[in-house]
Amino acid sequence: MTGIERITDQLEKPALDDRSYRVIRLPNKLEALLVHDPDTDKASAAANVNVGNFSDDESMPGMAHAVEHLLFMGTEKVS
Repeated sequence: MTGIERITDQLEKPALDDRSYRVIRLPNKLEALLVHDPDTDKASAAANVNVGNFSDDESMPGMAHAVEHLLFMGTEKVS
């Protein structure tokens, strides 16, 4: 795991939560929350990109919405 920095594995959580958590920073500066649940046989991922129409350049209003359509409209649904 070259270039991956461990930020913390001491997160506040409910007493009954037996999962383990870790926050890491990748070489591209992306931070990720890793959750390990020993009782599951599934894996999943989610991404939260903290940008939207308030981040649009004044010369290109609606760009965030246009990119949303490019990424998600007409793509095959995954179930």
